[in-house]
Amino acid sequence: MRKKERGPRYIPSPLNNPMINYAEYYFSGGEKVLFFLLTFTAGGLAGLVFYGGLFKRDGEATFSTAVSNMAVFCLVGCLAVRSFLPAIRERMRQQRNRRLEKRFMNLLEGLAASLAAGNTVNDAFVNAKDDMRNQYSDEEAIVREISEIVLGLENGKTLEEMVFAFGARSNSEDIENFSNVVSNCYRMGGNFKDVIRRTRDIISDKSAIADEIATKTASNRLQHNAMCIMPIVLVAMLKSSSASFADNLASVTGVMVTTLAIALFVASYFWGQKIIDIR
Repeated sequence: MRKKERGPRYIPSPLNNPMINYAEYYFSGGEKVLFFLLTFTAGGLAGLVFYGGLFKRDGEATFSTAVSNMAVFCLVGCLAVRSFLPAIRERMRQQRNRRLEKRFMNLLEGLAASLAAGNTVNDAFVNAKDDMRNQYSDEEAIVREISEIVLGLENGKTLEEMVFAFGARSNSEDIENFSNVVSNCYRMGGNFKDVIRRTRDIISDKSAIADEIATKTASNRLQHNAMCIMPIVLVAMLKSSSASFADNLASVTGVMVTTLAIALFVASYFWGQKIIDIR
């Protein structure tokens, strides 16, 4: 089966500057090393809990036991990296995009206030840029985005073009809808003040509902994570407290049953993630 190709990390803006592609998330160098080590180590230790101690002779560890433990640690660690690193990357992407959407709400607040004060649309975006820079650091995505829009306006690009490019990259239904509304309003000469105010109210209501759902499902996520960790903890406790249980687990039948149980365990983990991931 051909592996799905990922999109680019950056997409050129109308000014041909590289801007974030919010449909993808790429780890930084530090994040890549950190998450690789965490998943590899956690997977390796979990593998030793279930498959450690093979090839013992008369209850004593042999050279084959040490070799098998190393092999299990590396093999299961690599499988954990392959299985869970994409899930971590997707979680990081969702968190970054949710943060962008919340910052975007503040941007709309600034635009609405500036337009209500009688400023033109272009001046409202310039003022909103100053507001965003006062609230957040220059590294924040929303600051980079509004700065790029204002830079485009200063270099002869239309507001419609700049906002549409942002919406197309945002991977956010709300921001994309906003860019379409701005484009139509700009083209047809609509009331920007009223449009932005209504857009802000609609997105604010949607955000409040999403936050309420997240609050109600927080306990379910905690229970799901706890249930995923408990089998590993229980098996580790039983193996450490009962030598006969550890020997039975290291038998051929024990390995086969353990492998089947782990397959069900991993499948239930990802299935549970889909169930509690309410959108």
